[in-house]
Amino acid sequence: MLTAASRKFVCSVPRESDDEVVELSSLAMDPGGSGKTRTEATRIIRSNLQLLLRLGFTLVAIVYFATHSHPPLLFTRLTAVTVGALFFMLFLFFHYLPKRRGFDSTLIQVPFLLDITGSHLAWLVDPWNPSAMLMLILVTAVGNGAHHGYKNFRRLFKITVATAPVVYLLRVYLIGFHPAALLFMTLAAFVLIYIYVLIHNIDILQRRAEKKAADLYIANQRLNQTGQALQDSEARYRSMFEHSATATALIEENMRIALVNAKFEELTRYSKKELCHQKKLTDFIHEKDMDRIRRFHYRRQALGGIAPTEYECQLVDKHGNIKHTIIRLSIMPWHERIIATIVDITSRKQAKAALQKYNTRLQELAHKFRQSETRYRSLFENTGTATILVEKNLRISMANTKFTELTGYSREEISGGKRLSEFIERRSLYRIRKYHNRLKDKGLPLPDDYECLILDKSRGLKHVVMKVHTPPGQKSSIVSFFDITTRKMAEAALQKAHEKLQTLAVCDDLTQVANRRRFDEFLQREWSRLKREVRSLSLIMCDIDCFKEYNDTYGHQSGDECLREIAGAIKTVIKRSVDLAARYGGEEFAIIMPNTEAEGALKVAESLRMAVENLNISHKASSVSPFVTMSLGVSSLVPTHDLGPEHLIRDADTALYEAKRKGRNRTVGGKGAHGFTRKIIRADNLIRLN
Repeated sequence: MLTAASRKFVCSVPRESDDEVVELSSLAMDPGGSGKTRTEATRIIRSNLQLLLRLGFTLVAIVYFATHSHPPLLFTRLTAVTVGALFFMLFLFFHYLPKRRGFDSTLIQVPFLLDITGSHLAWLVDPWNPSAMLMLILVTAVGNGAHHGYKNFRRLFKITVATAPVVYLLRVYLIGFHPAALLFMTLAAFVLIYIYVLIHNIDILQRRAEKKAADLYIANQRLNQTGQALQDSEARYRSMFEHSATATALIEENMRIALVNAKFEELTRYSKKELCHQKKLTDFIHEKDMDRIRRFHYRRQALGGIAPTEYECQLVDKHGNIKHTIIRLSIMPWHERIIATIVDITSRKQAKAALQKYNTRLQELAHKFRQSETRYRSLFENTGTATILVEKNLRISMANTKFTELTGYSREEISGGKRLSEFIERRSLYRIRKYHNRLKDKGLPLPDDYECLILDKSRGLKHVVMKVHTPPGQKSSIVSFFDITTRKMAEAALQKAHEKLQTLAVCDDLTQVANRRRFDEFLQREWSRLKREVRSLSLIMCDIDCFKEYNDTYGHQSGDECLREIAGAIKTVIKRSVDLAARYGGEEFAIIMPNTEAEGALKVAESLRMAVENLNISHKASSVSPFVTMSLGVSSLVPTHDLGPEHLIRDADTALYEAKRKGRNRTVGGKGAHGFTRKIIRADNLIRLN
């Protein structure tokens, strides 16, 4: 029997017997997978050969009984021939049926039973004594056993041993005892037993060979796995060395650097080419620390001690920067090299110094508190800020007068009965707790001060800065509150004033439309945007007709009122939020209209001219009309890289000059991007093209 290890590498191949196996090792060693092809071809040849042998023996038996001079025992010749023909067809049927249905162990075993049954039946009805059909049993058992292995041969051997004596006794009963028949049967039994033992021994040898082949295959696989593991281990350790979080170097016996990782390069600012076999580790250690280490080594050697493997010293990089480091040395036992691991503790040193300074200050303060309880209470009461003493569970154990004034509660209501969280406004408390959780998740220390809202007894809100101080070795914390409500109100007022100032910076005080500064900024921005989008930008330049005469006649205060009324009319006509109306000069206004063609801008300009005229502001000194009127110049361009905003202003201003020259109180269109076509709209028409 195969061992458990060998069974892992042996698989069954569908054949006519379930005990025939093929080793995977033999298939793996065969290049191109040709082993499987040869196995399948052998199986087909054996199957067809066995069918031919079965059919041949069946035909021999039919001819034997059909041509025998004596009829068969128990049967007639016709019956014997019929039974032989039936066996012939059954052999054919059970040979081709598995090919249609697929592998079926039950169908594979049926021809074996037909073989042994047919051979025993032929021996039983053979009228000769001794019978020649006895050899058919021997051939059937030996042939199937040799072809399908020891397991099937043992099964056929058991069936033959059980049935042969019965058939022999029946023959003795039917045709009598014959010594030659007994001798012949004994000889056949001896041959069968001999072949059985021989096949058994062959099977044992074959299984041993299979086991050895399986063991060799396993050993080969283990060797391959070991080699792969060694390669993986080398790659893994190289990766660990290269991507180590600490600076690591491989040092030779004379302290010369043989190999470094990326962290070592980053720490020293040298490249690998400059370090490996070029520098010594001692080249980076500060001179003072190097002298200290040498003196320490001399003392240890004099006392017979062992040299340490860890040193804290200062390291100098390529640019002369000094870093505090810890150098750990470990000797590799398998060859004479040292692994040096360098940990940068500069930030730790700085933090430690700051922490030490802070702890020293706190210790001094705590010592002063312990010196005099009365002095501590007096300091707590007269500190000048609202202060409380908070226990670990946030319960307030002590509060000074400033805190009672801040919250409106008495000391009896606060001490021992209130928690700090009850005074902090709910959203501020949620924000502080959420911030605490983030810091704890990152492993960072908690802050000492917080800006939040607190609630007084009347549920009023006050802005405070809360500072928390926990003396070392104590469970309670000192919490101070600085009222910044007045400052917050001042900041809000300042912000409001700043917003108002920003509004005034871009708004004209008199007319409450955009001023010249806002006009220039808006025009430049829209010009750049529409240049990218390749769309039209229109500009309307407006000038009040004979406005100097109006001021001379009615006074400057009336002139200011006139300007405000005209600005209001402009706001009424300009309805789009993307358009901008601005005071361009003394009595000049300008309207910027993005994404507007020339025709639309002319319509808006004419509507604006009529709106001003419909105000019916009296103007006796005007040479145009008894009422205040306005002249307008319109320009529309598509911004390009060759043009600038000044081209649009110049074109609109030229059109405005043309409107004044034509007699004022009219709208004139300037030249466009494709020519000098002008559109002049007179007072008696809404739009009329020249």
